[in-house]
Amino acid sequence: MMNALVLIALLSLLQALHFDMQGTINRVSSPSSMVIGNETLNKTVVLDGIDASGLNNKQYNYLMSDIQGYLTGKRVLVNGSYIYFDLLGSYNAQSINEMMEKKISDLEQMSYLFCEGYDC
Repeated sequence: MMNALVLIALLSLLQALHFDMQGTINRVSSPSSMVIGNETLNKTVVLDGIDASGLNNKQYNYLMSDIQGYLTGKRVLVNGSYIYFDLLGSYNAQSINEMMEKKISDLEQMSYLFCEGYDC
């Protein structure tokens, strides 16, 4: 049983080795840009495939408030322009990029809740 636990821990560590960087989200600058830091560097990562240009100001501000509160301080793994939650040496198969795309799409679908003036 102990050998199985050691093997699981070793496999988890090996999974995380193919990432460019491991660190913490220090700042969410925009839905497509985050500052990731660790003990040696801070790096701005521009997420691939994220386009929030279809959101109005209220939707955008809502999204930023939501993601800044949720993502800041989270441990992550970076692979190019894709970011994944660090699950103790392993990672979630869904990237933060995909999560962000879904949040933006959901907000675009609910535009009637974020009316600006006569834009409804």
